[in-house]
Amino acid sequence: MTHAFESVLTMRWITAASFLLIFGACSGEPACGQEASESIIATNTNLSAALPAGEWGRVESAVDRGLRWLANEQAEDGRFPSDEIAQPAVTSLAVMAFLSRGHLPDQGPYGENISRAIDFVLSTQRRRGYFSLRPVIPPSQHLTPSQTVVYNHSIAGLMLGEVYGMCSGERSQRVEQAIHRALIYHREVQSRTKSAESDFGGWRYGYPESPDAASDMSVTGWALMFLRSARNAEFNVPKQYFDEGLDFVQRCYEPDPSQHEKGVFRYRPHASQENPQITLANTASATLTLILGGRHRYEGVATSVTWFRSRNYPNPWQNNYYYLASYYSSQAMAQVGGEAWEQIFPQIAAGLLEEQSDTGGWPPGGANEKRFGSAYSTSLAVLALTPAYGLLPIYQR
Repeated sequence: MTHAFESVLTMRWITAASFLLIFGACSGEPACGQEASESIIATNTNLSAALPAGEWGRVESAVDRGLRWLANEQAEDGRFPSDEIAQPAVTSLAVMAFLSRGHLPDQGPYGENISRAIDFVLSTQRRRGYFSLRPVIPPSQHLTPSQTVVYNHSIAGLMLGEVYGMCSGERSQRVEQAIHRALIYHREVQSRTKSAESDFGGWRYGYPESPDAASDMSVTGWALMFLRSARNAEFNVPKQYFDEGLDFVQRCYEPDPSQHEKGVFRYRPHASQENPQITLANTASATLTLILGGRHRYEGVATSVTWFRSRNYPNPWQNNYYYLASYYSSQAMAQVGGEAWEQIFPQIAAGLLEEQSDTGGWPPGGANEKRFGSAYSTSLAVLALTPAYGLLPIYQR
Protein backbone atom coordinates (compact mmCIF):
# COMPACT_ATOMS: atom_id res chain seq x y z
CA MET A 1 0.00 0.00 0.00
CA THR A 2 1.33 3.43 -0.85
CA HIS A 3 2.45 5.90 1.81
CA ALA A 4 -0.18 8.37 0.64
CA PHE A 5 -2.94 5.83 1.12
CA GLU A 6 -1.70 4.95 4.59
CA SER A 7 -1.72 8.62 5.55
CA VAL A 8 -5.32 9.24 4.51
CA LEU A 9 -6.48 6.28 6.59
CA THR A 10 -5.47 8.23 9.71
CA MET A 11 -7.77 11.17 8.94
CA ARG A 12 -10.85 11.37 11.18
CA TRP A 13 -12.92 14.55 11.03
CA ILE A 14 -15.78 13.47 13.35
CA THR A 15 -15.22 11.81 16.71
CA ALA A 16 -17.46 9.05 17.92
CA ALA A 17 -18.56 11.26 20.82
CA SER A 18 -19.73 14.13 18.61
CA PHE A 19 -21.31 11.62 16.22
CA LEU A 20 -23.59 10.22 18.93
CA LEU A 21 -24.30 13.66 20.40
CA ILE A 22 -25.56 14.93 17.04
CA PHE A 23 -27.42 11.85 15.88
CA GLY A 24 -29.36 10.43 18.74
CA ALA A 25 -27.70 9.40 22.00
CA CYS A 26 -29.97 9.98 25.02
CA SER A 27 -27.98 10.72 28.17
CA GLY A 28 -25.67 7.77 27.73
CA GLU A 29 -28.49 5.34 26.93
CA PRO A 30 -29.07 3.68 23.55
CA ALA A 31 -30.31 6.11 20.92
CA CYS A 32 -34.01 6.95 21.29
CA GLY A 33 -36.34 4.45 19.62
CA GLN A 34 -33.85 1.63 19.20
CA GLU A 35 -33.57 -1.76 20.83
CA ALA A 36 -30.93 -2.14 23.52
CA SER A 37 -28.49 -4.75 22.26
CA GLU A 38 -24.78 -5.23 21.84
CA SER A 39 -23.27 -3.02 19.14
CA ILE A 40 -21.90 -4.84 16.11
CA ILE A 41 -19.50 -1.96 15.31
CA ALA A 42 -15.82 -2.91 15.65
CA THR A 43 -14.28 -0.48 18.14
CA ASN A 44 -10.84 -0.65 16.59
CA THR A 45 -10.47 -1.51 12.96
CA ASN A 46 -7.89 -1.17 10.23
CA LEU A 47 -9.77 -0.96 6.97
CA SER A 48 -6.57 -1.47 5.01
CA ALA A 49 -6.35 -5.01 6.39
CA ALA A 50 -9.09 -6.16 3.99
CA LEU A 51 -6.64 -6.56 1.11
CA PRO A 52 -2.90 -7.18 0.69
CA ALA A 53 -0.81 -4.28 -0.56
CA GLY A 54 -0.72 -5.55 -4.13
CA GLU A 55 -4.51 -5.71 -4.31
CA TRP A 56 -4.82 -2.19 -2.92
CA GLY A 57 -2.55 -1.12 -5.75
CA ARG A 58 -5.04 -2.58 -8.22
CA VAL A 59 -7.90 -0.77 -6.48
CA GLU A 60 -6.04 2.55 -6.57
CA SER A 61 -5.23 2.09 -10.24
CA ALA A 62 -8.86 1.26 -11.03
CA VAL A 63 -10.11 4.32 -9.16
CA ASP A 64 -7.65 6.64 -10.87
CA ARG A 65 -8.52 5.25 -14.30
CA GLY A 66 -12.20 5.67 -13.53
CA LEU A 67 -11.74 9.31 -12.53
CA ARG A 68 -9.73 10.06 -15.68
CA TRP A 69 -12.56 8.56 -17.73
CA LEU A 70 -15.13 10.65 -15.89
CA ALA A 71 -13.17 13.86 -16.42
CA ASN A 72 -13.01 13.21 -20.16
CA GLU A 73 -16.78 12.67 -20.30
CA GLN A 74 -17.75 15.95 -18.64
CA ALA A 75 -19.85 18.33 -20.73
CA GLU A 76 -19.13 22.02 -21.24
CA ASP A 77 -21.87 23.04 -18.81
CA GLY A 78 -20.29 20.94 -16.06
CA ARG A 79 -22.63 17.97 -16.01
CA PHE A 80 -21.57 14.34 -16.29
CA PRO A 81 -23.71 12.55 -18.89
CA SER A 82 -26.88 10.73 -17.96
CA ASP A 83 -30.58 10.80 -18.65
CA GLU A 84 -31.94 14.26 -17.83
CA ILE A 85 -34.34 12.81 -15.25
CA ALA A 86 -31.25 11.75 -13.24
CA GLN A 87 -29.72 15.22 -13.11
CA PRO A 88 -28.22 16.67 -11.03
CA ALA A 89 -27.94 13.43 -9.03
CA VAL A 90 -25.47 11.74 -11.40
CA THR A 91 -23.28 14.85 -11.59
CA SER A 92 -23.33 15.05 -7.78
CA LEU A 93 -22.26 11.40 -7.47
CA ALA A 94 -19.37 12.12 -9.83
CA VAL A 95 -18.25 15.05 -7.69
CA MET A 96 -18.27 12.83 -4.60
CA ALA A 97 -16.26 10.21 -6.48
CA PHE A 98 -13.51 12.77 -7.06
CA LEU A 99 -13.68 13.92 -3.44
CA SER A 100 -13.40 10.33 -2.22
CA ARG A 101 -9.91 10.13 -3.77
CA GLY A 102 -8.80 13.41 -2.22
CA HIS A 103 -9.41 15.78 -5.15
CA LEU A 104 -10.74 19.23 -4.24
CA PRO A 105 -12.52 22.10 -6.03
CA ASP A 106 -10.15 24.53 -7.78
CA GLN A 107 -7.10 22.46 -6.83
CA GLY A 108 -5.03 19.82 -8.57
CA PRO A 109 -5.67 18.02 -11.84
CA TYR A 110 -9.46 17.79 -11.40
CA GLY A 111 -10.13 21.00 -9.49
CA GLU A 112 -11.68 22.75 -12.47
CA ASN A 113 -13.83 19.70 -13.31
CA ILE A 114 -15.20 19.59 -9.77
CA SER A 115 -15.93 23.33 -9.66
CA ARG A 116 -17.77 23.29 -12.99
CA ALA A 117 -19.84 20.35 -11.79
CA ILE A 118 -20.76 22.16 -8.56
CA ASP A 119 -21.84 25.19 -10.59
CA PHE A 120 -24.02 22.97 -12.78
CA VAL A 121 -25.71 21.44 -9.75
CA LEU A 122 -26.36 24.90 -8.28
CA SER A 123 -27.91 25.99 -11.58
CA THR A 124 -30.58 23.28 -11.29
CA GLN A 125 -32.13 24.60 -8.08
CA ARG A 126 -35.72 25.68 -8.67
CA ARG A 127 -37.82 28.41 -7.04
CA ARG A 128 -39.25 26.02 -4.41
CA GLY A 129 -35.74 25.02 -3.36
CA TYR A 130 -35.47 21.57 -4.91
CA PHE A 131 -32.78 20.47 -7.37
CA SER A 132 -34.01 19.12 -10.71
CA LEU A 133 -32.77 19.77 -14.23
CA ARG A 134 -36.25 19.25 -15.65
CA PRO A 135 -39.38 20.94 -14.25
CA VAL A 136 -41.43 18.89 -11.82
CA ILE A 137 -45.15 18.69 -12.48
CA PRO A 138 -47.81 16.17 -11.40
CA PRO A 139 -48.69 13.40 -11.61
CA SER A 140 -45.88 11.18 -10.34
CA GLN A 141 -45.12 8.54 -12.96
CA HIS A 142 -42.23 6.09 -13.18
CA LEU A 143 -38.99 7.71 -14.38
CA THR A 144 -40.39 11.22 -14.71
CA PRO A 145 -39.07 14.33 -12.91
CA SER A 146 -41.93 14.18 -10.41
CA GLN A 147 -40.78 10.68 -9.40
CA THR A 148 -37.02 11.34 -9.41
CA VAL A 149 -36.99 14.86 -7.95
CA VAL A 150 -36.36 13.90 -4.31
CA TYR A 151 -33.54 11.57 -5.39
CA ASN A 152 -31.99 14.42 -7.38
CA HIS A 153 -32.61 16.86 -4.57
CA SER A 154 -31.22 14.67 -1.77
CA ILE A 155 -28.09 13.55 -3.63
CA ALA A 156 -27.36 17.11 -4.76
CA GLY A 157 -27.85 18.36 -1.20
CA LEU A 158 -25.58 15.61 0.14
CA MET A 159 -22.83 16.59 -2.29
CA LEU A 160 -23.15 20.31 -1.53
CA GLY A 161 -22.92 19.62 2.18
CA GLU A 162 -19.69 17.70 1.57
CA VAL A 163 -18.09 20.46 -0.55
CA TYR A 164 -19.34 23.42 1.49
CA GLY A 165 -16.18 23.65 3.59
CA MET A 166 -13.98 23.07 0.53
CA CYS A 167 -15.30 26.00 -1.51
CA SER A 168 -14.33 29.64 -1.08
CA GLY A 169 -15.49 33.10 -2.07
CA GLU A 170 -18.63 33.60 -4.11
CA ARG A 171 -19.11 29.88 -4.77
CA SER A 172 -19.11 29.14 -1.04
CA GLN A 173 -21.83 31.76 -0.54
CA ARG A 174 -23.91 30.27 -3.33
CA VAL A 175 -23.57 26.78 -1.84
CA GLU A 176 -24.61 28.09 1.58
CA GLN A 177 -27.68 29.84 0.19
CA ALA A 178 -28.63 26.79 -1.87
CA ILE A 179 -28.44 24.45 1.13
CA HIS A 180 -30.59 26.78 3.25
CA ARG A 181 -33.28 26.83 0.55
CA ALA A 182 -32.97 23.10 -0.06
CA LEU A 183 -33.47 22.25 3.61
CA ILE A 184 -36.80 24.10 3.66
CA TYR A 185 -38.14 22.05 0.76
CA HIS A 186 -36.62 18.89 2.26
CA ARG A 187 -38.55 19.33 5.51
CA GLU A 188 -41.72 20.18 3.61
CA VAL A 189 -41.60 16.80 1.84
CA GLN A 190 -40.80 14.94 5.06
CA SER A 191 -43.62 16.57 7.05
CA ARG A 192 -46.36 16.06 4.46
CA THR A 193 -49.46 14.24 5.66
CA LYS A 194 -49.00 10.63 4.62
CA SER A 195 -51.87 8.39 3.54
CA ALA A 196 -50.45 5.62 5.76
CA GLU A 197 -49.51 6.47 9.34
CA SER A 198 -46.51 4.13 9.15
CA ASP A 199 -45.00 6.36 6.43
CA PHE A 200 -44.64 9.28 8.84
CA GLY A 201 -41.13 10.72 8.95
CA GLY A 202 -39.89 9.46 5.60
CA TRP A 203 -39.58 10.83 2.08
CA ARG A 204 -40.70 9.68 -1.33
CA TYR A 205 -41.67 11.51 -4.55
CA GLY A 206 -42.47 15.08 -5.53
CA TYR A 207 -46.13 14.17 -5.86
CA PRO A 208 -48.67 13.46 -4.48
CA GLU A 209 -48.53 16.02 -1.71
CA SER A 210 -50.63 16.10 1.50
CA PRO A 211 -52.78 14.30 2.47
CA ASP A 212 -51.88 11.46 0.10
CA ALA A 213 -48.09 11.49 0.33
CA ALA A 214 -46.02 8.36 1.01
CA SER A 215 -42.50 7.28 2.01
CA ASP A 216 -40.07 4.57 0.95
CA MET A 217 -36.67 3.29 2.07
CA SER A 218 -34.96 4.04 -1.23
CA VAL A 219 -35.60 7.79 -1.14
CA THR A 220 -35.39 8.12 2.64
CA GLY A 221 -31.85 6.73 2.79
CA TRP A 222 -30.55 9.50 0.51
CA ALA A 223 -32.71 12.10 2.26
CA LEU A 224 -31.24 11.32 5.67
CA MET A 225 -27.70 11.46 4.29
CA PHE A 226 -28.41 14.97 2.99
CA LEU A 227 -29.53 15.98 6.49
CA ARG A 228 -26.43 14.46 8.07
CA SER A 229 -24.10 16.13 5.60
CA ALA A 230 -25.80 19.48 6.21
CA ARG A 231 -25.61 18.99 9.97
CA ASN A 232 -21.92 18.09 9.72
CA ALA A 233 -21.42 21.36 7.83
CA GLU A 234 -23.05 23.16 10.79
CA PHE A 235 -26.38 23.99 9.20
CA ASN A 236 -29.33 24.04 11.58
CA VAL A 237 -30.97 20.63 11.28
CA PRO A 238 -33.07 19.77 14.37
CA LYS A 239 -32.57 16.34 15.90
CA GLN A 240 -36.33 15.79 15.52
CA TYR A 241 -35.92 15.51 11.74
CA PHE A 242 -33.41 12.69 12.15
CA ASP A 243 -35.45 10.88 14.77
CA GLU A 244 -38.57 10.90 12.62
CA GLY A 245 -36.64 9.68 9.58
CA LEU A 246 -34.75 6.97 11.47
CA ASP A 247 -37.96 5.74 13.08
CA PHE A 248 -39.35 5.26 9.57
CA VAL A 249 -36.25 3.30 8.54
CA GLN A 250 -36.69 1.00 11.54
CA ARG A 251 -40.29 0.35 10.53
CA CYS A 252 -38.93 -0.99 7.24
CA TYR A 253 -37.18 -3.83 9.07
CA GLU A 254 -38.62 -7.28 8.38
CA PRO A 255 -38.26 -9.37 11.57
CA ASP A 256 -39.54 -12.62 10.02
CA PRO A 257 -36.48 -14.78 9.19
CA SER A 258 -38.49 -16.69 6.59
CA GLN A 259 -38.58 -13.48 4.52
CA HIS A 260 -34.80 -12.96 4.54
CA GLU A 261 -33.83 -14.62 1.27
CA LYS A 262 -33.03 -11.32 -0.49
CA GLY A 263 -32.38 -9.05 2.50
CA VAL A 264 -33.85 -7.90 5.80
CA PHE A 265 -35.21 -4.40 5.11
CA ARG A 266 -38.34 -3.68 3.10
CA TYR A 267 -39.01 -0.96 0.55
CA ARG A 268 -41.88 0.28 2.71
CA PRO A 269 -43.16 -0.76 6.18
CA HIS A 270 -45.50 -3.72 6.41
CA ALA A 271 -48.41 -1.47 7.41
CA SER A 272 -47.86 0.65 4.28
CA GLN A 273 -47.43 -2.08 1.68
CA GLU A 274 -48.19 -5.80 1.73
CA ASN A 275 -45.64 -6.61 -0.99
CA PRO A 276 -42.39 -6.58 1.03
CA GLN A 277 -39.93 -5.74 -1.80
CA ILE A 278 -36.98 -6.79 0.34
CA THR A 279 -33.73 -6.20 -1.55
CA LEU A 280 -29.99 -6.01 -1.08
CA ALA A 281 -30.00 -2.29 -1.90
CA ASN A 282 -32.74 -1.52 0.64
CA THR A 283 -30.98 -3.62 3.27
CA ALA A 284 -27.59 -1.98 2.73
CA SER A 285 -29.10 1.50 2.60
CA ALA A 286 -31.05 0.99 5.83
CA THR A 287 -28.03 -0.48 7.60
CA LEU A 288 -25.79 2.41 6.59
CA THR A 289 -28.42 5.00 7.46
CA LEU A 290 -29.10 3.57 10.91
CA ILE A 291 -25.40 3.35 11.73
CA LEU A 292 -24.77 6.90 10.54
CA GLY A 293 -27.77 7.95 12.64
CA GLY A 294 -26.31 6.51 15.84
CA ARG A 295 -28.72 3.54 15.92
CA HIS A 296 -26.11 0.84 15.51
CA ARG A 297 -27.62 -1.11 18.43
CA TYR A 298 -30.98 -1.53 16.72
CA GLU A 299 -31.72 -5.24 16.24
CA GLY A 300 -32.18 -4.89 12.49
CA VAL A 301 -28.58 -3.72 12.06
CA ALA A 302 -27.14 -6.83 13.69
CA THR A 303 -29.53 -9.02 11.67
CA SER A 304 -28.43 -7.28 8.49
CA VAL A 305 -24.72 -7.78 9.18
CA THR A 306 -25.35 -11.46 9.94
CA TRP A 307 -27.31 -11.73 6.69
CA PHE A 308 -24.46 -10.16 4.70
CA ARG A 309 -21.93 -12.53 6.21
CA SER A 310 -24.04 -15.63 5.60
CA ARG A 311 -23.80 -15.53 1.78
CA ASN A 312 -21.53 -14.58 -1.10
CA TYR A 313 -21.87 -11.08 -2.45
CA PRO A 314 -23.86 -11.24 -5.74
CA ASN A 315 -22.41 -10.89 -9.22
CA PRO A 316 -23.62 -8.02 -11.46
CA TRP A 317 -26.12 -10.16 -13.34
CA GLN A 318 -27.71 -11.28 -10.07
CA ASN A 319 -28.89 -7.84 -8.94
CA ASN A 320 -30.99 -5.17 -10.68
CA TYR A 321 -29.25 -2.40 -8.75
CA TYR A 322 -25.73 -3.79 -8.70
CA TYR A 323 -23.83 -0.49 -8.59
CA LEU A 324 -26.15 1.19 -6.12
CA ALA A 325 -26.19 -1.87 -3.86
CA SER A 326 -22.38 -2.19 -4.03
CA TYR A 327 -21.94 1.45 -3.04
CA TYR A 328 -24.30 1.11 -0.07
CA SER A 329 -22.93 -2.29 0.95
CA SER A 330 -19.31 -1.18 0.86
CA GLN A 331 -20.01 1.98 2.87
CA ALA A 332 -22.15 0.08 5.39
CA MET A 333 -19.56 -2.65 5.97
CA ALA A 334 -16.85 0.02 6.33
CA GLN A 335 -18.91 1.51 9.16
CA VAL A 336 -19.18 -1.92 10.79
CA GLY A 337 -15.48 -2.62 10.26
CA GLY A 338 -13.66 -5.65 11.59
CA GLU A 339 -14.39 -9.11 10.19
CA ALA A 340 -17.56 -8.02 8.38
CA TRP A 341 -15.62 -5.48 6.31
CA GLU A 342 -12.74 -7.88 5.74
CA GLN A 343 -15.15 -10.53 4.46
CA ILE A 344 -17.44 -8.41 2.26
CA PHE A 345 -15.25 -5.68 0.78
CA PRO A 346 -12.82 -7.99 -1.08
CA GLN A 347 -15.81 -9.61 -2.82
CA ILE A 348 -17.22 -6.22 -3.83
CA ALA A 349 -13.83 -5.03 -5.02
CA ALA A 350 -13.19 -8.20 -7.05
CA GLY A 351 -16.54 -7.88 -8.80
CA LEU A 352 -16.04 -4.22 -9.63
CA LEU A 353 -12.47 -4.69 -10.89
CA GLU A 354 -13.72 -7.46 -13.15
CA GLU A 355 -16.43 -5.19 -14.59
CA GLN A 356 -14.24 -2.16 -15.34
CA SER A 357 -13.81 -1.53 -19.06
CA ASP A 358 -10.54 -0.98 -20.89
CA THR A 359 -11.38 2.74 -21.21
CA GLY A 360 -11.43 3.14 -17.43
CA GLY A 361 -15.15 3.57 -16.96
CA TRP A 362 -17.68 1.02 -15.83
CA PRO A 363 -20.39 -0.17 -18.23
CA PRO A 364 -24.01 0.74 -17.58
CA GLY A 365 -25.81 -1.51 -15.14
CA GLY A 366 -28.50 -3.95 -16.10
CA ALA A 367 -32.26 -3.69 -15.91
CA ASN A 368 -33.29 -0.72 -13.77
CA GLU A 369 -29.85 0.94 -13.74
CA LYS A 370 -29.12 0.82 -17.45
CA ARG A 371 -30.89 4.06 -18.31
CA PHE A 372 -28.56 6.13 -16.12
CA GLY A 373 -25.42 5.36 -18.11
CA SER A 374 -21.74 4.88 -17.42
CA ALA A 375 -21.11 8.11 -15.51
CA TYR A 376 -23.60 6.83 -12.93
CA SER A 377 -22.07 3.34 -12.72
CA THR A 378 -18.50 4.67 -12.71
CA SER A 379 -19.19 7.17 -9.93
CA LEU A 380 -20.84 4.54 -7.73
CA ALA A 381 -18.06 2.04 -8.46
CA VAL A 382 -15.43 4.55 -7.35
CA LEU A 383 -17.43 5.36 -4.21
CA ALA A 384 -17.72 1.65 -3.45
CA LEU A 385 -13.95 1.17 -3.79
CA THR A 386 -12.82 4.13 -1.67
CA PRO A 387 -14.36 3.88 1.85
CA ALA A 388 -10.98 2.98 3.37
CA TYR A 389 -9.56 6.32 2.27
CA GLY A 390 -11.80 8.06 4.81
CA LEU A 391 -11.92 11.34 2.88
CA LEU A 392 -15.67 12.01 2.59
CA PRO A 393 -16.70 13.59 5.90
CA ILE A 394 -20.10 11.89 6.04
CA TYR A 395 -18.64 8.39 5.90
CA GLN A 396 -15.74 8.73 8.28
CA ARG A 397 -15.90 6.20 11.11
